[in-house]
Amino acid sequence: DAGTVPDAGPAALDAPGPYHVGYRQSEITYQPIGAEGPRTLRLALWYPTDDTEGRATAYLFGRIQRPEVFTDAALAAGDTFPVVVFSHGSGGLAEQSVFFTEFFASHGFVVASPDHTGNTFQDGANVSPEMFFLRPQDITAVLDHIYDGLPEGDALKGKLNEQVVMAGHSFGGYTTLAESGTAYDVGYLDATCAGAPADQFFCGAWQSNQAVRDLFVSGFRDDRIDVAVPMAPLGGPVFDFAAIDIPTLLATAGRDETLPDPGHGDDVWAKLDGGSDVRLAFPQAGHFSFANICKELPGVVQGDGCLPDNTDPDEVHRVTNAVSWAFVRRHLFDDTSHDDVLTGATSLSEAAVVSPKE
Repeated sequence: DAGTVPDAGPAALDAPGPYHVGYRQSEITYQPIGAEGPRTLRLALWYPTDDTEGRATAYLFGRIQRPEVFTDAALAAGDTFPVVVFSHGSGGLAEQSVFFTEFFASHGFVVASPDHTGNTFQDGANVSPEMFFLRPQDITAVLDHIYDGLPEGDALKGKLNEQVVMAGHSFGGYTTLAESGTAYDVGYLDATCAGAPADQFFCGAWQSNQAVRDLFVSGFRDDRIDVAVPMAPLGGPVFDFAAIDIPTLLATAGRDETLPDPGHGDDVWAKLDGGSDVRLAFPQAGHFSFANICKELPGVVQGDGCLPDNTDPDEVHRVTNAVSWAFVRRHLFDDTSHDDVLTGATSLSEAAVVSPKE
């Protein structure tokens, strides 16, 4: 799907792109496999605009102010635009990592991020087992909607090309890896759930719902996704990440307390085996360094990326954007001009380590 690289704007990889950013919200409803009834998701969309002024945007009931992002702005002029889909973490929301979603919109991408209903900021951080098969289906439903389900007259209808990046944080990192082709160790699940009570986490659905079993046997790979950027994702013995065959940029934090590296980030990296895969590690960052929560909503998280001796979240955001942009340019647009960053030959920060697969 190599195509024309969107105008890079300033030469620096960490600089915003040449567009202003528009923002809007909508809803989608679909019927997921393994669920009794339809599922409705709030959908946030960021996109490039040529507007130089407009209605200021406020996220999370006005608690996060973005006067430079224009609500309901006009779509920028252009033929078609590539797509980023972003999946929030457990207990998060579509706008949890606006450092990333706004950045890619400024570079000419349409960015779609759903609220995973039942696992949002308003629902709390408790994870229901159903989320392991609902979340990936949410993303496929979002892609179906923006490509085939937009109503006549919608400015985005027919304006999206086939170049798609999938990104996500924490449980959204799992969602990203699932949609990118993770395989599941069915034998491990059977052994774990053998003789277990039906209310043990996940085992009830696994043992009694054939549709759910079939989903995990076949996997959730959505072939429209070309590049994956999981941030601080969930790992574990049930997951076979070697089955992923698209370029994957794994971002991790060395002081992650929620999903510590030894059982999660390191596990994902050890199993990934694509020659194009790259790891971006922040040794002194924490789990929530990949969200906007530490500075935008101080006090919501105590520690785990928000501590004074953690790497400044702004620096994590800057470098994550820059390396992700280099990675996306390399694998969506065949732009090799920043390969020195992706091999670690050129460092963008003393706070980060970039390691390609050998």
